[in-house]
Amino acid sequence: MNRILAPGILALFTLCAAGQASAAGCNVIEDQEARACCEKNQPQHAMEQLIRMSARDDKGTLGEFSARLRWKRFDDGRSRARIDLTNPPNQSGTVVLLTERETEAGEPTADPEVVLYTPGERRDRLITVSAISGEMFGSNFSYEDVSHFYGTNEDIRITRLEDGERDGHRTIVLQSEPTDFDAAMDNGATYTRIVTNLDAERCVPLLTQFYEEGDELRKELSATESDISPEGERWVAHRLLMKDLADGTSTELVIDKVVFDPEMKDRLFQRSSLKRGR
Repeated sequence: MNRILAPGILALFTLCAAGQASAAGCNVIEDQEARACCEKNQPQHAMEQLIRMSARDDKGTLGEFSARLRWKRFDDGRSRARIDLTNPPNQSGTVVLLTERETEAGEPTADPEVVLYTPGERRDRLITVSAISGEMFGSNFSYEDVSHFYGTNEDIRITRLEDGERDGHRTIVLQSEPTDFDAAMDNGATYTRIVTNLDAERCVPLLTQFYEEGDELRKELSATESDISPEGERWVAHRLLMKDLADGTSTELVIDKVVFDPEMKDRLFQRSSLKRGR
């Protein structure tokens, strides 16, 4: 795999944050049922997770990583996500910061600002457009995947497709596409569309499919029935599996802890805080 090992390895906090419905763009979903389901398990303003990931190919484990993931929506409506790598020891202290950006006209851009801090170099640097589509920390998750799940890319159009079924549950099927396809591709986007199957009752994504040019299915992110459990009034998929169908690799994401709407200082999401680690 094409790995961005610190410096030049992931963090998805992800990833996926969550086995939550994609935070990117609930507000642009016109279908009322789909929009309500998208918002059902979302935090109001912040979320923290402790996650572990194991990347594998057909020969075995390629790498194991753990991270602390934090996300916050600021007063201006824009989101920021911070990923602190805690394992392996030689990569501990690596931080990824994603920030929503706007044009001069106040419109969201097609890609977030991504800053990578590596303690070995004792400096932070902006990640280039080409790196945004690359894999993070040796996993099957890319910066673009994280952007989608954490709401740091709102320059998308979401439409509801015909309902489906998975594991005996009716699913609300949502399709995300760039609002400006050519601009998104020029900015380094990999996916032409992303299709998510939400459990219509618990509103947890059961299957998300990522398509590249030529409508080629590149990745699948899935959760099984045994992976899903309640967290207070919300439902969370505590285990997710991302498969890269092109190269036969996969990454298992385990969410050990999730906290909804904790208090977080704004300074945690400032570039100047990365070197201090807090």
